[in-house]
Amino acid sequence: MMAAKLRQRWAGASGARRPARRFNWGGLLLVFGGGLMAVFFGLLSVTENPILIGAGVALVLGPLMLLKPDLTVWIILVVGFLMGILSASQQLSKLAWIVSMLSTLLLLPALVNLMWSKERRLPGFMQLALGFLFYSLFVSAVNWYSLAEFVGGFKHYFQTFGFMLALTLIVFTPAQFTRWRKFLLIAGLLQFPFALYELLILVPMRGGIALSSETTDVVAGTFGANLQGGSPNSVMVIFLLIVLGFLAARWRAGMLSNRAFYILGFICLLPLGMGETKFAVVVLPMVGLSVLRVDLMRHPVRYLPTVMGIVAVTMVLGYIYVVLMMHSTLSEVIESTMRYNVGNQSYSHAMLLNRSSSITFWFQQQSLENPISFLIGNGLGSSFTSSVTVSGHMGVHYAHYGINLTALSTILWDCGIIGAVMYSGIFIAAWFAAGRLYHAVDDAATKADALAIQAANTLFMFSLIYSDSIVNLVSMELVYSVVLGYLGFLMNQHGLLGAKTKVKTVAARASVGYAK
Repeated sequence: MMAAKLRQRWAGASGARRPARRFNWGGLLLVFGGGLMAVFFGLLSVTENPILIGAGVALVLGPLMLLKPDLTVWIILVVGFLMGILSASQQLSKLAWIVSMLSTLLLLPALVNLMWSKERRLPGFMQLALGFLFYSLFVSAVNWYSLAEFVGGFKHYFQTFGFMLALTLIVFTPAQFTRWRKFLLIAGLLQFPFALYELLILVPMRGGIALSSETTDVVAGTFGANLQGGSPNSVMVIFLLIVLGFLAARWRAGMLSNRAFYILGFICLLPLGMGETKFAVVVLPMVGLSVLRVDLMRHPVRYLPTVMGIVAVTMVLGYIYVVLMMHSTLSEVIESTMRYNVGNQSYSHAMLLNRSSSITFWFQQQSLENPISFLIGNGLGSSFTSSVTVSGHMGVHYAHYGINLTALSTILWDCGIIGAVMYSGIFIAAWFAAGRLYHAVDDAATKADALAIQAANTLFMFSLIYSDSIVNLVSMELVYSVVLGYLGFLMNQHGLLGAKTKVKTVAARASVGYAK
């Protein structure tokens, strides 16, 4: 009866007329929106600006990438670890921005899982990192100077923050992490051919190896060679030593044969002698002793040959730097190094301070008249200096001082002593979290990775007083985000964070999804 009444209503009394079609507003809006998008992308293509074009593409692809977070991770890893070689191109120099944009995109699913996931919890060191983010926002609001300064500072500090959270909070499978580990090993091995090319081709273009670190810092593997100077050579060294640390940890656990370890380790060591070798001389023993410290305490005699091998490699790197690069003696190099690192000599002709004085200078500028600056700093980006983009107001005030020479001095100026303690505490807490993981599990692979993660954290803590790359360069931030994100995944996987559902150790899921 109802159907009959509807038919009568549509057709009228006689039943001869058909119902009038309603106007399809949805179709019109779709066509109109498509036309606007076509015009928009047409205008972007005319600009020939890769940044604007990339932003437009991200506007469309961004929501789609949220549906495939594993694909987003792959893009971040490939671009972040391999595409730095294109940074010398003016048109492609901003390609690394893809990493920042996609990492920020991953914040949404990560935070959704943080609030509703039953399979994922945030470890203490990441809670501290999240606390530092909110603290830095508060500091910037209290010390507000300009939008440009804040945006620039926020971008520098948190370029891969979303990626780090996503690795921990999104339900990725162990099989996916295995594939990503293999990719990172391949990326480590690829540093050698690119570093060799940079040594043989680019170093002579900058004046030759005789000029020492003034030219050899261009050797940065796939992380980007800048002929104008300032290449992230130390980032390449840190990444290679982290890869070497994971290999060594699995080798000592009997999971890697001697032959495989020696071959892979040798390839990873080769680029260390091609660039700013002095840095490698300092940090190589740190990594080796950190990975082997448990064995050295239990069986010192058995691992004595391994220690001697580390010493031998360190001496070879030292010889390359002192004799072949500096054409000097060991005592002269040590004296010179001490002078411009902890002495009164400035780090370079372009700045007045050095690594140690950049930190002590901050303390000298504090007073009881302005306790706010001492406690919470001057806001994100305030210490930043640049000849290309907008400099921070403190960077302008102390122009040519080099107050942002190191990450620690940068954080002190931007976020004060509280921020410096919080940021340093992230890596200290991660070191202890990895130790907790090591003692809580029986799985040999996980125990090996926990030791390697501790070794990586010693490098991160050392980098705080070595350079500003950990709060400035997306490549360095990506390195520590991968390590800490992987640690968070392992802690969730083995039920150390109080999750209601333990992550399965067998990769039974067909695809990745958000936690339910």
